[in-house]
Amino acid sequence: MTPRPRAKSHRAFSIERLPGQLGQLLLLAAVAWLLWHGVSNFIGNARALGVSMGFGFLRGEAGFEIAQSLIPFGPTSSYRDAILVATLNSLLVIVLAGLISTGIALLAAFGRLSAHPLISGASRIYVEVFRNIPMLLQIFFWYFSALALLPGVGDSFELGPVLLNNRGLFLPRLLMTAAGAWGLLGAIGAFAALFMPLRRALRARAAGPIAMAVAGLGLLLCCLAPLVLMQGQFGLDRPSAEGFNVGGGLAVLPELIALTLGLSIYNSTFLAEIFRAGILSVPRGQAEAAATVGLTGLRAALLVTLPQALRLALPPAAGQYQTLAKASSLAAAIGYPDIMQIVGGTVLSQTGQALEAMALVVLLYALINLAIALLVGLANRRLLRTQGR
Repeated sequence: MTPRPRAKSHRAFSIERLPGQLGQLLLLAAVAWLLWHGVSNFIGNARALGVSMGFGFLRGEAGFEIAQSLIPFGPTSSYRDAILVATLNSLLVIVLAGLISTGIALLAAFGRLSAHPLISGASRIYVEVFRNIPMLLQIFFWYFSALALLPGVGDSFELGPVLLNNRGLFLPRLLMTAAGAWGLLGAIGAFAALFMPLRRALRARAAGPIAMAVAGLGLLLCCLAPLVLMQGQFGLDRPSAEGFNVGGGLAVLPELIALTLGLSIYNSTFLAEIFRAGILSVPRGQAEAAATVGLTGLRAALLVTLPQALRLALPPAAGQYQTLAKASSLAAAIGYPDIMQIVGGTVLSQTGQALEAMALVVLLYALINLAIALLVGLANRRLLRTQGR
């Protein structure tokens, strides 16, 4: 049997596509020429002014303090360490605001769909009011008004071992020796290794979510129980008022509180509308089917409605989480040491490496947003796979 000859592209079709391809090539060439011309012009001007270029300054000594640091940092640390500290501070705000805004948004979304007029009305007012107030204004309100009304250090609110005053929120801090740290890591590793077999065994017996939660909590307590024998390796550093300052404990800066509240409240209003649209997309028959098997109220919402609603809500919610991450750069307005404040402010002014510093700022925010898109995409893919879509 003779092979069938391949169909050749029609000459008229090729001629029709040629102008478009030539136009794309010309546009690409023009962009490349502009980029090359701009870079060479910048390099020439920098050499004429005697300005050094490159990222060698990252190894230099920073010479400044950072008010909040999740890793050890001091004036003798390098600029590279300062950039790492600023990135971790930004990630802390983004994660906290993302979790809080998600929780508030779910409450507001289900509240707006509630049959109770008071709950529905309050949720509607919350969404309509706070999404129409500029985010920066909300951050300013919490920082300059609400937190400024807190008492001084001497009159701090004491909530057990927790202190709250106009210097911030002070939490107790866990102290441990090297042996205690290894013991804690061993307990966590044992829990991680035993939890999955326990979960599979409970699923085989058709155990409910409450039984799984109780079994998981019991397993966690059993894994942590041996640490009682190592109690000498652990300690608790409680905060205490010392004159005009607070000593000990873990300090949460007022800037962090104000920024987290502003970002959370503003973005939760948009997430609430996204989640509400996802909930409305679930057929009413699903809730009726859940009621026939004894699932009502909160359990039906969490086990039946919400998983199906997230299938539609997660993609647009990813864009809102990325908006939250980009809006975290407003931290510079109240002096919170994030990427924009430290890298685009302090590091840039001390080194004079404007192009390199701003390139790092752009790169870091781009990586954070790409990571958010990747994580939400993986979560959405897993959700679709578990639901058989």
